[in-house]
Amino acid sequence: MCNAESGGKLMKLEIITNPSTDIFLDLVRTSQEQLLASPFIKANIAKMILDNKPAKAEISLLTSYKLTNFYRKSSDLSALKYFIDKKIEVRNFPTLHAKTYIFDSERAIITSANLTLGGLQNNYECGILIHDSNTVKRLKSDFLTIFGDKDKVSIVTDEIISTTEGILSKVPKEKRIKFEKSEKDLFPKADDEPEDDLYEGGVATIANTLSGWHLDTFKVVSRIPGNIFKIDQVYAYKEQLHVLHPKNHRIEAKIRQQLQELRDLGLIEFIGGGVYRKLWKDV
Repeated sequence: MCNAESGGKLMKLEIITNPSTDIFLDLVRTSQEQLLASPFIKANIAKMILDNKPAKAEISLLTSYKLTNFYRKSSDLSALKYFIDKKIEVRNFPTLHAKTYIFDSERAIITSANLTLGGLQNNYECGILIHDSNTVKRLKSDFLTIFGDKDKVSIVTDEIISTTEGILSKVPKEKRIKFEKSEKDLFPKADDEPEDDLYEGGVATIANTLSGWHLDTFKVVSRIPGNIFKIDQVYAYKEQLHVLHPKNHRIEAKIRQQLQELRDLGLIEFIGGGVYRKLWKDV
């Protein structure tokens, strides 16, 4: 245990390295409010949390719902289903990289460890356990601000998970990944290096799962060259979309809605200012 100064007061900090499962579980068992932010989460850890939390404890989970995270087995769809089945809200923040676990308003962990067996048990991870209510309340405020930001965050539903399962079920056997890549391989690299967080299971697996407006919008986005595109490039296809959907007279509004729903499915990412990024490779 060490002390640091916060607002003129001493703040208690504890450095934690792996294995940290016992520390994490003790916090889960003894707190009534748990705010968990982790890009990746595995089914065994999700089950461990749910089996050990107090019966009336309230949990909020923030994660990164990208198709490639499930394709590469860095995260488990079943982990998210465990939470949703327990009426726990799961939200998607595609650019999430932080691993922050807040318990009540008294303790919090900031760490390099995801909610995976590697993160809590096997890898060498390093983090800080904070025993300071003022600091924890600031972390909690930040978490809740992001969690409630509808422009950046979306709700993960059973329907969204079902669509993802449908896409992954169509991946040819030779393209199925049977190993878990390291986390450093799954996050975007520097701007001048190739990105490695893109789905490689094949465009056809996505197109053959979507239907209606989702499929038509996906096809339009697929025709735009490169991975970065602007909404105006999608608007350029509004006449073609109107031919496909003649009863809809608010095509631009519908396009915006569909881009948001493709984001919810982990297929595109909002960069800001009407700019988006595709999260699949054209293979």
